Amino acid sequence: MEAVYRSVRRACYAGFDSVTLRREVAARVAPAVPYDKYAFSTCDPDTGLMTHTVADGVTSDLARAYVERLYPYHCACLTMDVPRTGVAVFSMLDLSPPTRDVLAAHGFDEQLQVSLTAEGRLVGTWCMMRADDAPPPRDAERALLRRLIPHVTRGLQAAARVDHGLAAARGGAIDDADHAPGILVLDARDRPTTRTPLAAAWLDDLADVGLDMPDGLPLAVHALVVRLRAVRADVAADAHVRLRGRSGRWYVLRASLAEPDAYGECAIVVVVRPAVPREVATLLTRLYGLSTREREIAAAVARGESTKEIAAALGLSPHTVLEHIDRACGKIGVHGRKALIAKLFFDGYHPLLGQSA
Repeated sequence: MEAVYRSVRRACYAGFDSVTLRREVAARVAPAVPYDKYAFSTCDPDTGLMTHTVADGVTSDLARAYVERLYPYHCACLTMDVPRTGVAVFSMLDLSPPTRDVLAAHGFDEQLQVSLTAEGRLVGTWCMMRADDAPPPRDAERALLRRLIPHVTRGLQAAARVDHGLAAARGGAIDDADHAPGILVLDARDRPTTRTPLAAAWLDDLADVGLDMPDGLPLAVHALVVRLRAVRADVAADAHVRLRGRSGRWYVLRASLAEPDAYGECAIVVVVRPAVPREVATLLTRLYGLSTREREIAAAVARGESTKEIAAALGLSPHTVLEHIDRACGKIGVHGRKALIAKLFFDGYHPLLGQSA
């Protein structure tokens, strides 16, 4: 167990991108916590909804059953709610009879769920499944996963920064003038009928890893469509979600019901486009793990306010303001006000900092 713990911990601080990190963590944990299949998703910390999935061995039938029957109604809430009770490693089978039924129908009688949270917000969720003849998870396995949670969580946050940096290096940074939308149309049975070239390009970047869906759509898109159809048309006309592609680029997807046809059935129109900076402000500022207060003070520093001005505006002592600046600099990896401003500006965060956390 100790050798596995050290191996996984090393992976978490190795500077991997998000996809590589999730694959490495799963592979290195396997000798101590065996599984037959897994799905490891990143999540939008502002909503808790999954943004991208890396999987191994999960069939398209099981994936569709998950997003259509379990995720919107059971699993999404459980992955967010259970950690608030102080439990981050648990089994969905103990808490959700429908989940037990669906997994049993696909040959799985054991399951472990790991919720990864930072500052009370879900940043990732990892589901490990075992076949009918496998033994139940041991206490030592759960204990190992609990020890690894802080390291894997920090690894996911660091990987998000790596993805963001790689996207910028490839010319992936998006500005207000470069966020053209693509259009995806699904029929009443949620089968794609129209996919514009831009939609195809954006969706290719959003494609999950290790899942071969017949329609080529990411699980998060299926979940968005299911969520829209589950709400009465007179209550909500559309639904939206933010997703992060393999490139590190963030996207905004908005789905809406079309007018009913002669049979009373509705198609769904999904507009997908790269997000502009203001739409991912809170996500980007969290990449460095800044607290709410640190983000407020960093924003004031970026606006050129003095320590005394910041202290008066926030009702703090100048000494406390300086402590927050030092902590923010430490997390970002710079020294001093000038370096802090330069780092935030050149990473593309300058237009984001003045917005609410």
